[in-house]
Amino acid sequence: MNLIESYNVAPTDVTREFFFNVGGVQGFMRWGIYIFAFIALIYLIVSISKKFKIWKKGKEELRSDHFAKRLKAVIKYVLFQSKILKEGYAGIMHAGIFFGFAGLFIVTMIIVVQEDITGLFFDYHFIYGNFYLFWSFFGDLFGIIVFFCLLMAFYRRYIVRPSRLDTKPTDTFALAMIMLLVVTGFLNEALRIAITEFPAFEVWSPVGFVLAKPFTVFSKGSLETIHFVSWWVHMLGAFVFIGLIASDKLGHIVISTLNVFYMNLENEDPHTKYTVPLIKPEEFETEESWGVGNVEEYTWKHLMDADACTRCGRCQDVCPAYLTEKPLSPKKIVNDIKDNMYERIPQLSASSDPSKIETTPLIEGSVKADEFWACTNCGACMEACPVNIEHIPKMIDMRRYNVLMEAKMASELHTAFVNMENNFNPYGFAFAARGDWLPEDLGIKTLAEDPDVDFCYFAGCAASYDKRNQKVAVAFLSIMKKAGYKIGILGSEEGCCGDSALRAGNEYLFHALVTQNLETFKNYGIKKIVTTCPHGYNILKKEYKKFAEVGLDSEEKPLEHNFEVYHHTEVIYDMIKEGKIKLTESLNEKITYHDSCFLGRYNEIYSKPREIIRSIPGTEYVEMSRTHERSFCCGAGGGRMFIEEHLGSRINHFRTKDAHASGANKICTACPFCLTMMTDGATELDISNLETFDLAELVFNSMEK
Repeated sequence: MNLIESYNVAPTDVTREFFFNVGGVQGFMRWGIYIFAFIALIYLIVSISKKFKIWKKGKEELRSDHFAKRLKAVIKYVLFQSKILKEGYAGIMHAGIFFGFAGLFIVTMIIVVQEDITGLFFDYHFIYGNFYLFWSFFGDLFGIIVFFCLLMAFYRRYIVRPSRLDTKPTDTFALAMIMLLVVTGFLNEALRIAITEFPAFEVWSPVGFVLAKPFTVFSKGSLETIHFVSWWVHMLGAFVFIGLIASDKLGHIVISTLNVFYMNLENEDPHTKYTVPLIKPEEFETEESWGVGNVEEYTWKHLMDADACTRCGRCQDVCPAYLTEKPLSPKKIVNDIKDNMYERIPQLSASSDPSKIETTPLIEGSVKADEFWACTNCGACMEACPVNIEHIPKMIDMRRYNVLMEAKMASELHTAFVNMENNFNPYGFAFAARGDWLPEDLGIKTLAEDPDVDFCYFAGCAASYDKRNQKVAVAFLSIMKKAGYKIGILGSEEGCCGDSALRAGNEYLFHALVTQNLETFKNYGIKKIVTTCPHGYNILKKEYKKFAEVGLDSEEKPLEHNFEVYHHTEVIYDMIKEGKIKLTESLNEKITYHDSCFLGRYNEIYSKPREIIRSIPGTEYVEMSRTHERSFCCGAGGGRMFIEEHLGSRINHFRTKDAHASGANKICTACPFCLTMMTDGATELDISNLETFDLAELVFNSMEK
């Protein structure tokens, strides 16, 4: 298709003069551009280098392996904007600016290729004819997309003003700089078209062609003067932009991309997702401090995280602690770490005696203890962050310092730790009574009595000692028995899984608990473990495996992790699909399902529990307003089950109101903590027509006996 035939112009004439009105391709302005480009690039390199020097003051951490996977992550999160586009207005706005600006960059680089490479060295020019028409059109298209999305950004930030955005002068400068480049770009185009008296083929630059019409009232000399000034404003603005793309707000263009590239790749796989980085056992012998009390004790990647934050507030918008008036804002935590980093590390680098440096303390200076202790480890912040910042490990590290170095923690948490040490459960009940909940008529034995089983049921502390959760355990074991599985328990040989100890900062206690349990699993040759607790499921599958790679047993031999771990929702789902149990009894209930954070976000198990509920006869299933990866925490994770809520409103009340608003009369959970919290929520809010059940109970009630 020859589009230029209708213009009665030779194809080589369907083009434009580059460096028009500023001296031409051989003029001084061309060399001036090289000079300014060189200065901008040097400033950019120096800026990035300074940041790398600061980040490198953090501890070593391997984040340069698996190049192909890291490149794939950049394509997914940066190029395709996968997390950003999950939000409607803000996602479209940001994606429009990103893709539009990327398009304008490509359009500009095509000029660079012709004018500074093929044309300069080989006298070969290709921006003419049909190519020129399409090139012009797409340049205007990308420009107008950026322009309107910038208007959306200005409207959102300065008119709507959502609470999560804390607008600073650097934010305004960044938006204004991009708008300046777009407006002057269109202005230059319009002036050039007016000066050259509207060549017919320039309709392929539709925005410039239309904008050129009003300029016909000016003389040619005036237009050339305006064009000359506007051209240089555009060029200098472009060089300032290049120089600053590693600084302040514009810095996220480079730093956020680097942050995604160096992300924790384990978070891409539900089998390893959000695994807590562990302290190696030998560090308790060789190190003098554990956790993070000073900012340089973070790894270099955690310091990069602080610089990569764009302050978009997505993490804050989904944080259950923030939304229930707690002092925690994940966004604020990261930016407070950044402020502390830029105050402290330059002084450390310049000092010959770092011990004499006096800066704002990280804990109770930049970050208050009430902030990181309010975290439930729900993972919502990390799930929402578009640049994959790791908020939770940072707060766990500060908890470690509080607990291991300063013995600072809530009194009720201290009691739970003592109970775990003495009786291997946080409640303080005798460990010898751990298997007493099991009814004799169920016919289930301990592994000490009969180790030849299909599954070992790891009951966990809640099912072992909490009467309400004991009913869940009995229901689940009854289902397994009906399906023909042989299942056993460890009874008094089972210890606390250690999830609350690990996430509340007492890693030394966690090491003891995991070592004991792994030794027990090895002694019985356990190959399959099933649990009704997502916290136990998650830690047995992930952190236990990590610890087994570095830990030693009581005989100084390597630990082993030679077993598979299942959550009871997975096993029940398979039993129903395989026809091993049949659901025949109609329950006639309107049911909503609460996604446990450690089953949902941590392990991406969303559909199976819902399909189980839908397979129960007579049930009407309804969703809450917050579901799947945006589900709201019950408030008990991260050790918070054993810490009283003294600040703000109660998280479980917030979530119970979500359930009540769905119109359901039954809340289905798949977690003992969630079961307790949602039950308490309905009781405390006096919602009489809302009951909470575990999924196993509903299945047992509907199952053909």
